[in-house]
Amino acid sequence: MGDNAPGGPSKRQDVKVPINEERSFTGQSTRFDNVKPKKVALDYEDELIKIQIDRKEVDANRELLLDQRDVGLYNDIRKYIEEHPRASLVEIIENFEKYPTSDAIAKVMKDYGYPDYIIKYKKDDKMKLKRDNFERLLLHSGLILEEEEDPILECIYIKVFTPFEKLCEQAKIIKLKMRLNPRELPKIESDPPRRGFFHPITKYFVYKVNFNKQSAVFKRGPLREFEGASPDKSIGDIVLNFFPTSRRILMTHRILITANQISRKTKDDDGKPLIVKKTIKSLAIKKLVDDGIFMDYYPLHDGSPIVTNNLPLEQMNLRAQLIKLWIPPGGGQPLDKIRLYFGEKVALYFAWLGFYTSWLSIASVVGTIVVIYGLLEYHVFHSGKENDFSIIWDNALTAPFAFFMAVWSTCFLETWKRYNASIAYDWDVSDYEREELPRPEFYGTDTKKSPITLKKEIHFPYRERVKKLVISGFVVSISVLIVIVSVTILLLAPKLWIKLGSYTSWITAAANLVIMFFMSMLYTYVAGWLTNFENQRTNTSYEDSLIIKTYFFDFVNSYTGIIYILVFKERFIKNIINQKGITGCDYSSCMLDLTIQLSVIFVGKQFFGQFNEIIWPWLRSVLYKDSLRDEFLAMEAKYKDNVGVTRTEEPQWSKDGKLYSACGYERSDIEEMVVQFGFISLFGIAFPLVPLLAWVNNILEIRFDAIKFLTSLQRPIGLQAQDIGMFENILGFVSILSVLSNALVIAFHSTWMRNKFIKMYGEDENQILVARLVFILLFENLVFFVKLVFAYLIPDLPKEIKIAMDREQYLSKLALEGEQPALDEYLSPSKDDSSIFEDGEIKLPQIRRIAEENV
Repeated sequence: MGDNAPGGPSKRQDVKVPINEERSFTGQSTRFDNVKPKKVALDYEDELIKIQIDRKEVDANRELLLDQRDVGLYNDIRKYIEEHPRASLVEIIENFEKYPTSDAIAKVMKDYGYPDYIIKYKKDDKMKLKRDNFERLLLHSGLILEEEEDPILECIYIKVFTPFEKLCEQAKIIKLKMRLNPRELPKIESDPPRRGFFHPITKYFVYKVNFNKQSAVFKRGPLREFEGASPDKSIGDIVLNFFPTSRRILMTHRILITANQISRKTKDDDGKPLIVKKTIKSLAIKKLVDDGIFMDYYPLHDGSPIVTNNLPLEQMNLRAQLIKLWIPPGGGQPLDKIRLYFGEKVALYFAWLGFYTSWLSIASVVGTIVVIYGLLEYHVFHSGKENDFSIIWDNALTAPFAFFMAVWSTCFLETWKRYNASIAYDWDVSDYEREELPRPEFYGTDTKKSPITLKKEIHFPYRERVKKLVISGFVVSISVLIVIVSVTILLLAPKLWIKLGSYTSWITAAANLVIMFFMSMLYTYVAGWLTNFENQRTNTSYEDSLIIKTYFFDFVNSYTGIIYILVFKERFIKNIINQKGITGCDYSSCMLDLTIQLSVIFVGKQFFGQFNEIIWPWLRSVLYKDSLRDEFLAMEAKYKDNVGVTRTEEPQWSKDGKLYSACGYERSDIEEMVVQFGFISLFGIAFPLVPLLAWVNNILEIRFDAIKFLTSLQRPIGLQAQDIGMFENILGFVSILSVLSNALVIAFHSTWMRNKFIKMYGEDENQILVARLVFILLFENLVFFVKLVFAYLIPDLPKEIKIAMDREQYLSKLALEGEQPALDEYLSPSKDDSSIFEDGEIKLPQIRRIAEENV
């Protein structure tokens, strides 16, 4: 069933794709790009030829897509299966192990149910040419493709299988670090590091790691040195199981998004070899999806999430294991399994969320004590006025609570850095950002000699980058201005409902919450567009840039109303309302207004988040339960009735195609938590129960997010990361800013503190103002001093981890580079040097030369 023309070329040299427009790797159109590297010859070593797709029918609904180099191998494998119908997949792989694509072709022939990636499209002959061109690019990249028609949805699934050798090639390119087989290394004894004075405290802040692990950057040559490829394992077992599914997904995804980049060899006039790179933007997979050529592309979950209770845990697929271990309340998080299934980036989010929630439990206890003390004070001293209610959180413990929260945030951040360093070491991503490759979307407009390799590389000039950043900053400023205008409208709004009394603050806070949600949804798209426009070089810099913009907007969007009450309301609002008997804050208490605003916004954001993630999907499943059941039953019956289809139930790729994309969810989730941290740190003393509410919310959030990632979302790409990125710097900034914020709240809005000032200095407002400023100065200096002390006493990198990292580097050299183990050293106790001198001349040990030993 091949579509190749008779007498076509049987040998492939490169790919030639019919396209409307090609763009060079610098992002410039080749139609108008006459700029070539100096002294580049026009004749290329790599000739461009057209690749023909050879289609082989596997059964009634499935076709295998091959390039012509693999047709002979396919015929040999098919013949072998016909002669050995009971041969297992492992046996077929081992019989054809010398052929690079044999394992992927064998998977198609044996109807292997878990391809490395899925691309989905609707039948449409008008778009066939572009689809065929992209398939040619994938075949040219070394992938094996299988197309299967969906019998009910009338769409086609392209199942992408990545050969083992191609995975090894990608692992080398991305410098993937993997565990070494410990049996292949000599045992090395080392003295444990000394325990410092603060070890009884700091030992609880370290992630428990395996100090005996040995890892190294992957190399194909010494494959048997790596864990999972020990000498006792067969080649078939290694090919199928050496790379975990999350790693296969990561590397296959990279092949898919870089398939439209073509490199060709040429020479300059001096005969020096050069590489000319081009990217075909019209055939980028993201653009093909946006243009409707393809419907979607996504990796697969490991299988059904249904837990079989009578089945041992180790016999379940990893998805079901996580459902059983992770979802039930009361248990810990199986971080190693989360990392193995989702990759380091998602696993780090859950590690950070669990660590943050644990620290919230301490703040929750202290905040609850403050409220209990306030309730006792209210019961004794309240006079029946509505403003007396603020005694519950505005009392003698308010200032100590503010001091505690400042120290708490510092300890949390410093211990997280240690925890993160331990995780990065244990997960082999400590050097990830240093080794990170450029994004496929990155383009340059020039070339520049690398100071490291001394070779010319694609370069995006600093001047062009500054231009883009200025434009981006201008758009961000306009967006923030719109938020400030919306808050200004709210400043005027109380004049409309001031007669409602105490409900004024509640209505204003609720209106602010609604505007906040609307602006947040709008700005999410603006921030994404601006970050794409900036042309960031790596995924890490792209994420950091996006995080800065979204958080800056969230900061203004979430905190402006509270900051307005904190700084401006008491001074300006009575002039706006212009009614007698009304002060700047309702009933002369800005602390009460601050508490109302904080509680409405904080609780409202948490409720909206849980509604969007849990309640709405549940309501949707209930509302569409009958239609979804009918669709599932019809599809299942269709599969059973279809002639030639061996499976009798809906396949995994069809189930996962109905799920939502997981792209960006971990970033938005952690950003939500960072905004929450800001509410707690900046304004928590206005409502001491905020840490408790956050703690309860986060306990639920961990389980709900686990359910979401395992059942409601498509499987995320197993992206790597060594930390939480720019969020860590933002947390540090918020922690420092919280000192000033808490000092202002206590000095200017605490009724209890004002009464103390009056007792000390009388009713003189000038003296009270001086006292407030002195308090702010003393409070800030004391808190900053304590924060610096704790930051110094809690080092970011545990000494044990530093020793383990150096030891691992040494052991990897022994295993992969053939170095000899170091010998023990012994210090001679003898002080008599007479034995090494003769007649005043020194005698030295004889050194044998290599040449002499080989004679």
